[in-house]
Amino acid sequence: MKTKQHPIKDREELLFLLTEAAELEHTAMCSYLYAAMSLKQSIEEGVTELELAKIEGWRKQIRVVAIQEMRHLNLVNNLLSAFGSAPHFFRANFPVPAGRFPANLEFTLTSFSESTIQHFLMIERPLGVSVLDGTAFRHLQHYHREIHEEFLSPSACDYPTVGHLYHKIANGIDTLSEKLGHDALFIGHADAQVGGSLFSLPGLFSVTDIASAHRAIESIVFEGEGAPGHSEDSHFFRFETIAQELNELKTARPDFEPARLTAVNPVLQNSYGKSGQETNITHPLAMRVVDLGNCLYTLMLRTFTQVFSPNPFQQNIRTEMAKAATKMMHILMSLADAATHLPIKKEGGDLRACIGFEIVGSITQLSHHSACEVISERAFELVSAIRLLEKEIALPGVADSLESVAQNLKILRPSE
Repeated sequence: MKTKQHPIKDREELLFLLTEAAELEHTAMCSYLYAAMSLKQSIEEGVTELELAKIEGWRKQIRVVAIQEMRHLNLVNNLLSAFGSAPHFFRANFPVPAGRFPANLEFTLTSFSESTIQHFLMIERPLGVSVLDGTAFRHLQHYHREIHEEFLSPSACDYPTVGHLYHKIANGIDTLSEKLGHDALFIGHADAQVGGSLFSLPGLFSVTDIASAHRAIESIVFEGEGAPGHSEDSHFFRFETIAQELNELKTARPDFEPARLTAVNPVLQNSYGKSGQETNITHPLAMRVVDLGNCLYTLMLRTFTQVFSPNPFQQNIRTEMAKAATKMMHILMSLADAATHLPIKKEGGDLRACIGFEIVGSITQLSHHSACEVISERAFELVSAIRLLEKEIALPGVADSLESVAQNLKILRPSE
């Protein structure tokens, strides 16, 4: 996994590019989950039993990909940790501003469709394979990221595929290991690494040396692109299969619609940095559900950040925080499903709302002394909001599940 073009010159640039990789994995994961959330769930929504069976298969496959993207994000954070950095769970809110990634990587939240799946194929395409983007992705911003090697400041690089970014990172790891020395490069706290004992993600492992660093990068690239050999377990192959099956069902019944019509980039009216590519949520109940979902998503990220703390928490606290973050993720899916049953506009209509994965607060490191208490306090606040919402919309088990998370964290205290 080598590239001679514009080699990484120092640790600062390596960390800079790894944070971009983390944002890319995180952003793609949200895009995939959004599409899965929009899929219909019963024959009452205008699909046949045969079509519903296919839809359930697609939902499962997309969720598998999203879970693997979470593993990729965790592996990138293990790489950051290995080189002495804090984790990076932050990402730009949707739609992703021009320049955050290369111009050919456009990220917006769209419901499941032929265009959306084609877009996913373009994102996951292997090196050397040409794939057109979905028709709904217009690429209005055309720009080229300029690379200034004479600057000390790290700068974003341009790359045609995700694989090219990881090739550059892999090459940089080798270069810096020779320049700084192996032990000086892998300077991070060993106990800050996150493995399978904390998250039940197959293939998650610690990064402690050159060999494991390359294994992490190769795992991410091969699982996405399917290279070499285009593995049938790759993201590219999974999306390719979905696209073929969708085309077959559309050919058999041209008016077949597998998804609810969820809005493109749904946002609350007080969202910052709007670009004009969003859909404002104005339905009062939908606004409350989405607001709650955004708050829970932000709390989940803050909890993940503590698990990856470069100054590690005690193992029992890390374990409980990992459980809490995972449980919050499942609760978030329930809130998203509830949102897709609501109109996005106060006047009604067919267009549905959905969780917009908006980061609405801080997700930074917390004090070891008070971290569990701060997260628990916020979780209890969200439980109270859910109890009120339950009077207007069915949210079975959601409040109780989050309350158990809050209770478990409330009693945790670091030993002196």
